[in-house]
Amino acid sequence: MVFFPRLRWIGSVVAGVALVVGVTACGSSGSSAKGHGTSTSTKADGVPSGTTDTTPPPVVKGRTPWQDATAEWKRLVPKPIAKSPEHVAEDLAAAWRGGDTSSVGEVTVVAVTRGEPLVIVLKETGGANPAVEQSDVEVTLEGGDAGWAVSTARRQDSCYRAIDRADPNRCA
Repeated sequence: MVFFPRLRWIGSVVAGVALVVGVTACGSSGSSAKGHGTSTSTKADGVPSGTTDTTPPPVVKGRTPWQDATAEWKRLVPKPIAKSPEHVAEDLAAAWRGGDTSSVGEVTVVAVTRGEPLVIVLKETGGANPAVEQSDVEVTLEGGDAGWAVSTARRQDSCYRAIDRADPNRCA
């Protein structure tokens, strides 16, 4: 039998790489405690009762602090909405989309928290600002005889890059 020391060395390297890959694969099953994807619950009448996107955004370098957006939302939705919470959420998303369509990306309903007050969370991706990965808006509405009226609203941006040092409320 002819002995080839170089082939033996290459075989050892290949076996070592295979072992590392195998251990890594066994140690990381790809699952985690956090859910991923989108879940939607639906009422008996077939109307979605809310959609929650649990997929984490791409690498985010920073998030702006929550900023008051109450005046903007009271301007967008000046009158109470006399509809179910799910339909109110869709109306809020439509109001955001219709504000200035050239600067608004894809707007989705993330969550509808039933009860008094009603809290609706919206998400915008692909907006006009290339530094912003996504914007989250939380609108709180108070119920009354005329329907649900905007009480407060706040907004937070997730930045592709770091927060602007000169203005920590903006993405750089």
